[in-house]
Amino acid sequence: MDNTAKILVVDDEPDLELLIRQRFRHRIRNNELYFEFAGNGVEAMKMLTNDPDKFDMILTDINMPEMDGLTLLIRIKEQFKHYKAVVVSAYGDLENIRTAMNRGAFDFVTKPIDFTDLETTINKTIDEYKIIRQGQIAKDQLDITIRQKERAELEKLKAEQSEKFKQQFLANMSHEIRTPMNSVIGLTNLLMKSKMDQQQTKYLNVIKKSSENLLVIINDILDLSKIEAGKMDFEKIAFSLHDCLDTVYHTMVFKSEEKSLELKQIIDEKVPEVVIGDPVRLNQILINLAGNAIKFTEKGSVTIQIKELNRHDNISILEFSITDTGIGIAQSQLDKIFESFSQASSDTTRKFGGTGLGLTISKQLVELQNGSIYVQSQPGQGTTFSFKIPYPIGNITDLNKPGSGIGDVLGEDLKGIRILLVEDNGFNQMVAVDTLNDLIPELTVDIAENGIESLEKLRSADYDIILMDIQMPQMDGFEATERIRTDFKSPKNQVPIMAMTANVTQEEVEKCFNCGMTAHISKPFDPQELLNKLGQLVLKSTN
Repeated sequence: MDNTAKILVVDDEPDLELLIRQRFRHRIRNNELYFEFAGNGVEAMKMLTNDPDKFDMILTDINMPEMDGLTLLIRIKEQFKHYKAVVVSAYGDLENIRTAMNRGAFDFVTKPIDFTDLETTINKTIDEYKIIRQGQIAKDQLDITIRQKERAELEKLKAEQSEKFKQQFLANMSHEIRTPMNSVIGLTNLLMKSKMDQQQTKYLNVIKKSSENLLVIINDILDLSKIEAGKMDFEKIAFSLHDCLDTVYHTMVFKSEEKSLELKQIIDEKVPEVVIGDPVRLNQILINLAGNAIKFTEKGSVTIQIKELNRHDNISILEFSITDTGIGIAQSQLDKIFESFSQASSDTTRKFGGTGLGLTISKQLVELQNGSIYVQSQPGQGTTFSFKIPYPIGNITDLNKPGSGIGDVLGEDLKGIRILLVEDNGFNQMVAVDTLNDLIPELTVDIAENGIESLEKLRSADYDIILMDIQMPQMDGFEATERIRTDFKSPKNQVPIMAMTANVTQEEVEKCFNCGMTAHISKPFDPQELLNKLGQLVLKSTN
């Protein structure tokens, strides 16, 4: 088989192996071609690691479970530089194809696969590989010490710069995903208010839930990044544990009712009524764990319980536990359950979805509050996640009383206001205008597609508020806001400006306020939250 071209095909499509073997059966029989198959990038890396010089080329799909083709290309480039890889992707997926080529792919083939084109690509790739490989084998032996040194220096450089690059990547990723998601969720909400038949309503509910699930994943990734960068801050305010648990209960009860599960909440008598800490992060941990419990429980119940383990020097050591009657976790998986992107098995991921980040984030949030988290489980009998956190004990008088907030604003309260919407994305323009018109009667909305146009609009008209996007051509939202604050005279330089943007990292939000913006709302936005913030800004400025 020395003259046989050996090809590793990485694809999770079950029928592809049969199609390839049938198409190239004569060349396989004549020992011209030899194929092996892997279902995803993880399997492929194991095969390549076990025998680094076995294959002459790699043909990989992009979208696969466990490890996708783009990640596989990075691993191949790092560990097996001599390989030629060809990617397979849909014709319209040019962005992934461009990314793959930037990551070292030699060529690409589009789906549905034209096997004549595939054979031509295979022949070209194998020929190129053999020419390069003949000289590279000798060179690799001579340069191995140099490469090891260069790799060590490169890894050191990567370690020094990784946090900066990761933060920038996550900010860009979040923005690029949130921008289209704003259109999807916004238009879905508007459609759900229209008259539809039962099947259309069912489909829209699926779209809505899928969109919300995607946002949860994005937020989880951003939270994990904050934790790893040491930028996660915790409040120290008085809050009621009963109120906290009630919030969690009412957040999760609808999900439990959908599955006919009983959701219970228990607070032991010794638990102090008020403690000092961060109620938002506690809610996040409890919702993560309760959400997991409901997701992995088909029948029975989920119980959330708080009890006091110990008390000393006005510090209460509280234990929070979430117990379910679900599928349970194998003992061999318990040590891995809190690792990033880890779930009990690939079957769990396929059946229940998710990234496995929720438990990792929960563990980090608990430990950053001087606590610990642990799990007990038996397959088929259920699971109990428990964590303990020390909280200083507070007093009822420490609780923040309701202030002079205006509560939920009604559209009628903002009747007839004038809004300048600064937004360059046509779909997001449509979502914002249609949503605002649906919320506020007799509304006037003018649109500017970039910062320059917003200045021109403001010179010729008066507005009650400006909704400002950030990333725009010609002039971005930061510069436009600074120009409004410095170049215009009162009262126009005092008009409230609210960032309506997919930029949600802490650094980006701070930059919005530093350049002179009055408020911030993230895309996709909640219509009632938008109304409330408009009310707080517009009604305050008119009083």
